[in-house]
Amino acid sequence: MDKEKTIATAAEPEATQEPVKKPTAAEKKPAAEKKPAAAKARKERKPKEDSLKPVVVLQFQGTEVDLDTLVEAARADFRQAKKRTPITELKLYVKPEERMAYYVVNEKHNGSIAY
Repeated sequence: MDKEKTIATAAEPEATQEPVKKPTAAEKKPAAEKKPAAAKARKERKPKEDSLKPVVVLQFQGTEVDLDTLVEAARADFRQAKKRTPITELKLYVKPEERMAYYVVNEKHNGSIAY
């Protein structure tokens, strides 16, 4: 039996261990060049994402109104009444069943517009 083990181990070639080759700095350089390019692309995309302004359209019983249009109409209506007051805050409340939009400017002045 010992002969069989010896013959089996002798028949198998010994596995030679090759040292694991680590990449050198020159080999890593292309990957390092890709990182700044990717970072630059992200940097260019970020302002576009930050300045993204969604278009919000309200649909109710067959009618459609763009909320940006209502905001501009509320600002114009407020400017007719209070020309010199700066608008720092504007809250718009839309009641589609009445076809009215109510606004509050600077938590002091209020008004309404029909659409």
